[in-house]
Parts: sequence; structure tokens; C-alpha cells
Amino acid sequence: MMNISEYRGNIFVIKRVVEGEVRRMLTYDTSLCFGCELCTSACPQNAIRLYPLAYMFIGKPRVRIDEKSCILCGVCSEICPSGAIKVEGAKIRLKRLFFADFECEDCSICVEACPWGAIVDKTSADGEKKEDKAEGESRATKEWIEDLCIFCGRCAKLCPDDKIFVEKPISGEVVIGEDCKFCGVCMDICPSHAISFDGRKMSVDMDVCILCGACRNACPTKVIEIRREDVRIENAFYPWFTQHENALKRVTKEV
Repeated sequence: MMNISEYRGNIFVIKRVVEGEVRRMLTYDTSLCFGCELCTSACPQNAIRLYPLAYMFIGKPRVRIDEKSCILCGVCSEICPSGAIKVEGAKIRLKRLFFADFECEDCSICVEACPWGAIVDKTSADGEKKEDKAEGESRATKEWIEDLCIFCGRCAKLCPDDKIFVEKPISGEVVIGEDCKFCGVCMDICPSHAISFDGRKMSVDMDVCILCGACRNACPTKVIEIRREDVRIENAFYPWFTQHENALKRVTKEV
């Protein structure tokens, strides 16, 4: 048994080969990674290392995965909020929920608000926007793309009809210290657009924050603290579940 790694454009691949046959595979899409710290914190083998923030601006990978240490357990795949890391055959799952009743008015607020384009207007085969007509009214139909969703809940917060519900897998808070220099780097890097500046201070909207830690890693003055209190995990029954559960819960600690 051995691991073989290779690059395919922006995709880094690790394959576990047993007797000449690929039994499991990890893919890391560098274009989807926004340089948070969740995979590095959760990896039970310490096989993932976060590169300096500068790598993001020169088109380099945000993390390095050591193919010799990686056991392809899939913990990184499940904790990754952007889907940048995926492991085929991973069993452990975080508890997260998205529900939307898209029988709604055609306001498109959720479409425009989603930072990752996970809600889109449905289109017909000819590319035209679809509409469901009932009782003389025109209602647009929308579609949720799970692979793009980071479960930030921005759509739910802004929906004027309260027809979207999002439950995030990680709870806690982000604290920006008083020594903040208001440089705005954290605001620029935040994948859910949860950080804002009102002219006097930086604020974090915890309703849409996903506690990924990208802001903490980007902060040049190191005044941001991430306090993760709980990680919700679906129960499962397989020999390594407890080890995987403990690995995911490592993100609630300073590691």
C-alpha cells in the first residue's frame, strides 16, 4: 500500500494504491481554498500545513498536504467549508441543514446575497429564466447548489419572507481586539462577508460568520480571536468513528 500524489492543473491529488488499484483518493482544488485553518486544526495526522497569506496573492496553494503523512481519513474533507478538499469514501459527517421554500416572490435577494453563488435562478434549456405561473402571478424558481454552499446563512437572514432556514455545524464567536488598526484585510478575506467597518470599528456579524478562522490568519496585527464552542457531528457506527469525532472537535481548541 502506498500514496501517490500529482498535480492536475489547480488540482492536487493523493491516491492510495493497493496492489496496483486505487482504493481511495483525495483532491484539493486550490482555486476554491480561501486559506482558513479548519483542515489544519482537524487533521489527526498533522499532515496539512497552512502557507503564509501572501501565497493567496501570487496564485499558490493555501495549504500543503503531506502525502506521506496523510491517511485519507476524510476529516479534512468534511470540515472544509468551501469543498476545496474532498476525499472519496469519507464516512464522518458534520450536522448542517439548508431548507428553502422557493415558492416565493421573485425578489432574487438570496441569489444576489449568496457570496458563493450557491443559489441561482433556474433556467430553461434555451437559457431563459424559468417562471412558475399560478393564479395569474409570475413566480421565479430557484435552485440551491449544495457543493457551492458554505452554510453561512446570509440568504436566510436577508430573505424577506423567512422561507430559508440554515443551520451551521460550528458555533462560537469571533472577537476583534481593541488594538485593531482597521486595515480591512479581515473584511476582504472573509468568505461569508461577515466583517464590516462602520468608520469607528470592525464588527463581525455572527449570524453569517462560519468561524473558519481565515480572518485570524490574515490579521497582520494578530488581534482576532476565534472561540469555537461546539462542532455538531452526525453519529455513525464504524470502527474509527471516535477517532474521527475527536479530530473534528480539535477545531474548538487552540492547536
